[in-house]
Amino acid sequence: MRRLTYISLILILMLAISMVASGEEGIIFEMRDPVGDEYGPGSYTYPKSEQFAPYEGLFDLVHYKVEEDGDNYNFYFKFVEITNPWHAPYGFSHQLIQVYIDNDEGGSLETFKPGANVRFEKSHPWNKLIKLTGWTLEVFDYRDDVKANKRLTENKVEVLAEGKTIKVSIPRAKLGDLEKAKYYVLIGSLDGFAYDNYREVVQEAQGWKFGGNNNPDIMPHVIDILVPQGMDQKDILGSYNLETGEFATLRAVGPELGLHWKFIIIFGFLALLVASLIGAVVKFLFKNFDN
Repeated sequence: MRRLTYISLILILMLAISMVASGEEGIIFEMRDPVGDEYGPGSYTYPKSEQFAPYEGLFDLVHYKVEEDGDNYNFYFKFVEITNPWHAPYGFSHQLIQVYIDNDEGGSLETFKPGANVRFEKSHPWNKLIKLTGWTLEVFDYRDDVKANKRLTENKVEVLAEGKTIKVSIPRAKLGDLEKAKYYVLIGSLDGFAYDNYREVVQEAQGWKFGGNNNPDIMPHVIDILVPQGMDQKDILGSYNLETGEFATLRAVGPELGLHWKFIIIFGFLALLVASLIGAVVKFLFKNFDN
């Protein structure tokens, strides 16, 4: 009787692990972000030019995913809206995407170039930076010269057929190991003439500038970010200090426990429950059969 229960448990666990491995194979990290939070610290409004129509959704990141794919890492950025009024070769015009990655010893707490008006938490200095626009894909190390040309010339960027997701493929050798990496994902509005290409946010929205920023030298020029569970974007991007001139401090996101292990643990508990039920049923049937 007990042997039958153990056999059932082992079979169910093997099935669960197989399901997890096949269903989540390759995914390193993914995270959803609330819809409608493309407002920086809570006050930012769209520029007034018709080039920014429909005036919502263009900078609203709603899903981020990183996966392994052979010798590459694939990054996915899903937005509420993607348009291409300026005919960028990668299929999107407005989004400026920066992913600062903590995946090694050392690193920096400051942005690679001035422009975003943010800094990073002490526990997670960044090592690698992915900078993506509709025209360019660049990968930097924190020790690189800011004038260095780190552009990837291979065509590794595309907007997927559903029209909402940007996919980027980057050689693993350019980034290193991402198994336990932490990420800062920054979304800005592309301005080819601004510091680090971040479109400026000023007090009152103008044709080509965002509104809602009372101090453009200190307040962020970042429109949307990913934030850890239980924290609020308004609080994080609003953590600047106008009196001391300190920028807002961003918080890293990343896997606390590998996705595979989370599912294995869940299925393990379910397997124990099912095995116990099977054992109870079989015991009941044998008891009645003997009688």
